Amino acid sequence: GVERDFCELVRALIRQRCSDLPVEKIIFSATHIHTGPNYYGKITSLHVAARFLPPDVTFVETGNEIPEDVWQEDRCTPYIADKLCEAICTAWEKRRPASISPSFGRAVIGHCRRAVYDDDSAKMYGSTETVNFRELEGGNDSGIELLYVFSEDTTPVGVLVNVACPSQVVEGKHYVSSDFWGKARDRIKARLGDDFIVLGLCGAGGDQSPRDLVRRSNTRKRLTDPDMHDLPGAVELGGRIASVVLDKLPEAQAEPRNNALIRHAVLTVEFPLRRVTIAERDRARLSFDDYVAGAKKKDFTTGDMGALHIHGGILERFEAQQKEQFYTTEIHVARLGDMAFATNPFELFLDYGNQIKALSEAAQTFVVQLACDWGGYLPTAKAERGSHYSAYIASGKTGQAGGALLVSKTVDTIQKLWQS
Repeated sequence: GVERDFCELVRALIRQRCSDLPVEKIIFSATHIHTGPNYYGKITSLHVAARFLPPDVTFVETGNEIPEDVWQEDRCTPYIADKLCEAICTAWEKRRPASISPSFGRAVIGHCRRAVYDDDSAKMYGSTETVNFRELEGGNDSGIELLYVFSEDTTPVGVLVNVACPSQVVEGKHYVSSDFWGKARDRIKARLGDDFIVLGLCGAGGDQSPRDLVRRSNTRKRLTDPDMHDLPGAVELGGRIASVVLDKLPEAQAEPRNNALIRHAVLTVEFPLRRVTIAERDRARLSFDDYVAGAKKKDFTTGDMGALHIHGGILERFEAQQKEQFYTTEIHVARLGDMAFATNPFELFLDYGNQIKALSEAAQTFVVQLACDWGGYLPTAKAERGSHYSAYIASGKTGQAGGALLVSKTVDTIQKLWQS
């Protein structure tokens, strides 16, 4: 994700170096890697839950946690901020005429990762190898939005690639990985040169992942994708993306455009905070206390806090809603010719992205999640009923009402940008 404070830090650095660049229109977005540096501090859902432990119980982090003496925050935050500032200002200072060409391709990258059972409950990464399995909660989107950029002599210089799936094949490893985007870049640069830029944009993928739950099996040998928990899976998906980019390039290069209407709206939106009832608060407190009492120990590990995070999150939300009613954040809606770009700060469930695209006035709409802030998951009404991780109250700042608001605000703004 991209924390709001971090965006403002980078914008402040840019103001000092590039005073003529309108920093409020800079969009920061994440591809949602799971094996990367942490620049935004050590406060996690585990630490939130730890606030509600009794005074005589202590959260003792396990050896899997990053030790304090190598914790990256103090070094990583300024390092990444400086690098981003340098890259943005260099691009601004060296901007020059170019042409663009949109295109569209298909490759299966994401799958719905929430299994639904015959009692209407749902579970992220739930087993489908049971007679109680009924369906996957949502669909997937194999469409890939593309925007190629060419120099004045029509040499390809870069491409924006919008995929409705987070890049999280490689999870929890002890190295930094750009996941399938890095593998896609490797394949594309091998053909087009090291200077060719591939900008990966994560579409609405809050309920998506690279894993096919239907063909996955812990008990049977099935023909399916390479291991989608390690590098072979990242190589496979990177190859699929690269194939689309390279295949569509000749068509895009045939008719580049050297002019386009540009409009850019930056909105501050107040999303209704997803609220906890008194009964939900009381149940969470009871479940939390029952776990603590049943553990019969005074030192709680990361595993314990993981089990408690849902209850701790509900308790934390109940406290928060006494002081605030809204989650206030920014979204961007931009027009570039007949293309639209629409951002949001959430792990946005696919249905909302599909609604925006279906109602958009644009010939092509790039939906970009995890942009300019981090608001957690934004689940659908169906997901809220099914519950589980990604749809818990504690999983995100807002819920289905916020999803409806995001769609209406985005579509309305696109319509206004298309008015003469």
